[in-house]
Amino acid sequence: MKAVYIGILTPGTTSRMRAEWLRRLRPEWTWQWIDTDGPMRSCHRLWQSLAFRAKVGPAVEAVQRAVMGHFAGATWDWVWVDKGVFLGPEQVLGLRERAGRMVHFTPDTAFHANRSRLFYASMGSYDTLVTTKSFEVAEYERRVGAEKVILTTQGYDAAIHYPRVAGAGRRREVVFVGLAEPDRERCLGLFLEQGIPVRLAGWGWGRFLARWGSAPHLHFEGEGLFGDGYAELLSGSWVGLGLLSKRFPELHTTRTFEIPACGAILATERTCDTERFFGDGEAIFGANYGELAVKVKALLESEGEGELGAWAEAGRRRVLAEGRDYGSLLGTLLQQAESRTN
Repeated sequence: MKAVYIGILTPGTTSRMRAEWLRRLRPEWTWQWIDTDGPMRSCHRLWQSLAFRAKVGPAVEAVQRAVMGHFAGATWDWVWVDKGVFLGPEQVLGLRERAGRMVHFTPDTAFHANRSRLFYASMGSYDTLVTTKSFEVAEYERRVGAEKVILTTQGYDAAIHYPRVAGAGRRREVVFVGLAEPDRERCLGLFLEQGIPVRLAGWGWGRFLARWGSAPHLHFEGEGLFGDGYAELLSGSWVGLGLLSKRFPELHTTRTFEIPACGAILATERTCDTERFFGDGEAIFGANYGELAVKVKALLESEGEGELGAWAEAGRRRVLAEGRDYGSLLGTLLQQAESRTN
């Protein structure tokens, strides 16, 4: 079997993690990887911005040329496209003519953020489309039919996201790694006002740091933190914040599983997803950030390590038992895609 993976292959990205797990799951296949990030980053930042915002311009064309340049005269049994927002009908139909099966996977929204007319015009050419967003399933089904759509969950990489620090060595603090958004700034500001130590990393926090940077219990770890560095930071703290984006109706995120996989306690909002994934005693839930802060502070101030350790171990057991790792999730998806296209 010959297979090709098309997606962002930058180390530390979730798409690179998925590529590596697909290769582990099907080692008998001959795999080729095609990176879409390199051609994008080779273009001027203006063209990159235009590509991300409008899905047009020289950077999009560079990605399309790079992908199609690998396919001259080649045929494939499987084509797996990860986040194919820059591939339009011409490219996807070209791949379709050379592929036995075509799967599109995205962990992101497709009809809220990340809108792409190129993807909308080409999505019908895929055999299977996989989404992690339950609130978008109906729109997928309206466009391509229910028989082509698979809903899965976000996941974590078991080769990266595992406990690296023993319980006694963990810091009594909360950690958050992610993009700054107004709602997230409000949450972390509230935690700091309550005297809860916060360790933070990610892009766009300049405004927040200008206000809170002198707070003695705030530690900023920098903008870029991925892979092992990200897992080590989570593992070194007792509580990880699984904050959800408010740019769209997000119900869970990769942090939902990465945090407990690393042995930290997940503190998150109540949604239909998070309450389905974890029970009381396995994650800290709050109906609002005030309630969440009260619960987190009480747990961090508990005597000894026993209660903290029990919560952390319960959350980790849950994600292990339910197979939220990429190996388990992608293995199931491959089987489902095979059964739907035979």
